This record gives sequence, C-alpha cells and structure tokens, in this order.
Amino acid sequence: MAGQSLMSDFYCEYIISGQTPVEVVYETLLVLAFHHTKPFFEHHVVIIPKQHIESLSHYPANSELNQDFFEAIKYVTHQFEQRFGGCRISSNVGSYQSAKHLHWYVHFGQRIRNEDGSLIAH
Repeated sequence: MAGQSLMSDFYCEYIISGQTPVEVVYETLLVLAFHHTKPFFEHHVVIIPKQHIESLSHYPANSELNQDFFEAIKYVTHQFEQRFGGCRISSNVGSYQSAKHLHWYVHFGQRIRNEDGSLIAH
C-alpha cells in the first residue's frame, strides 16, 4: 500500500528490528535470509531487503540491492540444491502478499500449511 508506515509490516516490525529471533542463513548490510518463522513447506527460507520495499512492483531501478539479493538467492538455492537436489523460488505481489514487504521464498518439500497459514494434517 502506498504511503504505508515502515513499521506496519511483519518484516520491518519484527524481523529487521530483531524483536523476533530468526535462524539466519545469509546476511549482508542490505539483505537478510532466514528460516521462515512459520514455514509453509518442510524447508522454507525467506530473503528480504533490510529497507522497506513493498514488493517487486515497487523495486527501485538500478538498485544497490541487486548484487546482495542475487548473492543471497544464489547462496540459499545452492544450499538447497546440494542438500535436496533442487528447490522453488517465488515472490508475491499486491493482493497475493500476506506481508507488504518484498520477500523471496526459497522452499523444498511438502506443503505443511494452507494459504491461510493453518497446518495441513498429514
């Protein structure tokens, strides 16, 4: 949402602030990759910018984040490929976003939560 406060999304308020501890996978001054706090898949890592960017549709042109984002994605996907043989990368935009903060998901394995966040009984 345009004009949204920097502290009104989960990633800014809880993760970047350090209020919610996370298991860090990769970190630079600009980007953070960590194990999802409530994973939707058996293996689920989130990659976020440390500055507030609402989504890919709001991503700044020629951003200084480009190198850090792609290095983080490369590192995490390489770890998943070595461990599991492959993975999926995704990012949601607009009404598909549960958190209005740009984030990439890297995941592998069975889905363990429904879209609404409820656990799937296996």
